[in-house]
Amino acid sequence: MTEYHIPVLELVLTMANAVDLVSPAVGGHHKRVTYLSSQLAREMDLSSQATFDLVVAAALHDIGAFSIKERIATLDFEIANPHAHAEMGFLFLHRFPPFRRLADIVRFHHVRWDDGRGTTFNGLEVPPSSHILHLADRIDVLSLDGGSGIPNPTEILDRIETERGRTFKSEAVDAFGAFAAKEYIWLDLRSSNLDRILSDTLSEQILELDDEGMLRFAQLLAHLVDFRSRYTSTHTAGVAETALFLAERVGMDRSHCRRVYLAGYLHDLGKLAVGREILDKESGLEEQEYGLLKAHPYFTRRILETIKDFSDIAVWASAHHERPDGSGYPFHEKSLPIEARIIAVADVFTALTEDRPYRSAMNLEDAANTLHRMSANRLLDPTLVELALTYRHELDTARRLAQAEASEEYAAIMARAV
Repeated sequence: MTEYHIPVLELVLTMANAVDLVSPAVGGHHKRVTYLSSQLAREMDLSSQATFDLVVAAALHDIGAFSIKERIATLDFEIANPHAHAEMGFLFLHRFPPFRRLADIVRFHHVRWDDGRGTTFNGLEVPPSSHILHLADRIDVLSLDGGSGIPNPTEILDRIETERGRTFKSEAVDAFGAFAAKEYIWLDLRSSNLDRILSDTLSEQILELDDEGMLRFAQLLAHLVDFRSRYTSTHTAGVAETALFLAERVGMDRSHCRRVYLAGYLHDLGKLAVGREILDKESGLEEQEYGLLKAHPYFTRRILETIKDFSDIAVWASAHHERPDGSGYPFHEKSLPIEARIIAVADVFTALTEDRPYRSAMNLEDAANTLHRMSANRLLDPTLVELALTYRHELDTARRLAQAEASEEYAAIMARAV
């Protein structure tokens, strides 16, 4: 059993960076809200545990907003239907045990205070930290109205004051008023060193995960990508299961196989930077659209590099479109570790045998012929392709079972989110 000791800062920044890829318009929003939440917590003298829960929830608060349209909508001070993405965020975070305590904070982070009636919502208790997060979130939205320059704190405070007692809890507004005039706050918000500044809040927190816990974290990240569309809702599970099957057949030990499995779940994380309209497009992609799609492995690597324990997984996961002849993308690497070559074969096998927006799934024999041609043209590792073809029926069964389970998970979450 492998034990992972991951600084919470690395974990949170990984997820915040991933979620912010959805649109450049919201770039840095999660980190800024995290920073503002930490300042509010300090002024309100929250306990260390309450502060920790609040700032981690802040870093993940819009995790349920999948599309560019949804994310940009969160930048309107008055959001139409604000609770849909919050509920989706709750459903995701509640599936990862270390974050279950934070899930309710995210779930209710758009509930209005409403002169105290906001202590409950739809018959459920609203955590006090949800109201603090709501304020921090709206402060950042107001700070963006001035463009890229330093925000005007007086204008922001005046706007917040008009909502005292109605939208925002008075104690939280008082806390904001206590630091709103401090210039360094607004300079920090626009600083390129905000990651380092945030480290003062989270640097000493370590999250200990076993293999199962790390797998759940990888699945959480994968679902951020897959669950944006019914077309992609099961792809990652298929790649991960296929990669695990191949890793076991080449003789890797259990611990090594589990890391390949993790890499399979994380390989498409960079697709958060690709709009749903591109992923779901049924016709051919325009040149610019294809260029953006080809960039997703780059973003996968840069996101995963944030976690030091993932340095090898970052390489394996992000090389699934590299080819042994150097014709792949985006790094054009020829010398690939076997783990990366396994992910590449797993990705192609899964893609060929599943439905895509622009075509139906290939039957197993046609997929095998395609894999054989790619191997002959040095586009995939010949030894691994031969292994996949030898066990293609068992491999396809394993892939189908994994994707069926993922489909059930997708349906269950979507049903609750409606």
